[in-house]
Amino acid sequence: MDILSLLLLGSTGFLFFMAAYWDIRTTEFPDWLPYSIIIISLGLRGLMSFISGDFSYILNSALMGILFLGFGMGLYYSRQWGDGDAWLLGSLGFAFPDPAGFAYASFIPFPAAILFNFFFIAFFYLLVYSIALGLRSPDTSRKFIGEMRGDLRRVIYMTGGFAVACAIIILFAMSYYAIPVGLFLPVILSPLLLFSVIVFMRYGRFVEANLFKRRIPAARIRVGDVLFEGKWRGLTEKEVHAIRDKGKPVWIKEGVRFAPAFVITIMFTLFYGNILSLFI
Repeated sequence: MDILSLLLLGSTGFLFFMAAYWDIRTTEFPDWLPYSIIIISLGLRGLMSFISGDFSYILNSALMGILFLGFGMGLYYSRQWGDGDAWLLGSLGFAFPDPAGFAYASFIPFPAAILFNFFFIAFFYLLVYSIALGLRSPDTSRKFIGEMRGDLRRVIYMTGGFAVACAIIILFAMSYYAIPVGLFLPVILSPLLLFSVIVFMRYGRFVEANLFKRRIPAARIRVGDVLFEGKWRGLTEKEVHAIRDKGKPVWIKEGVRFAPAFVITIMFTLFYGNILSLFI
């Protein structure tokens, strides 16, 4: 690992950390943070290319950065998350499109691994975040349990039907191909996984509808707030003044603070590798 690789990790890692800090504290971070990460990444990786004579450093940065940013903006325009998260994903591609001096070893290409790691980590981050948010609101959690009881029979029927299908597949494979039952452990556990996913998805929609939105007076609206019915885009100062002039209360939404997931992803990928290796 050379000095430029350490400098790249130290400078961009610090800015990712600051984004996470501001995201947790205020639900938003300044626009200049991802822009700065992109500029620093292109500058340092350009210097790597100049010194080594290998222009893949800068070309990989530009290509993967544009692809990651395009993917992130696609999620933004489909209202899956905010524009800040889209720019952080783009920054991730600009800063770390390849190992660049770090000991990464896997059969999966580095860009695919870091992207997969991010969404895998983000899923469990969202799971823990949603559960913690629900536990902070006992009345809301009890309301979810009450609503879930009405759906429980349907979920059990769905999971039971899937379990029967899995059992038939296992019996067929064991009878005709003499495959040991131990190799079917993922299939045996899949009905439980399906049940968990269905319940969590139902819980996620419930949390989003009940805890990620709130009605506030027009006087309390501020720059960066996101209207509940709109895309994940913070309001500008001009839009805030327009809402305040109307004087009517508005619904705003509060999303998951995803910036910490980027910091975890960077550290895990650079110093461990592909998260799939934990299961293979």
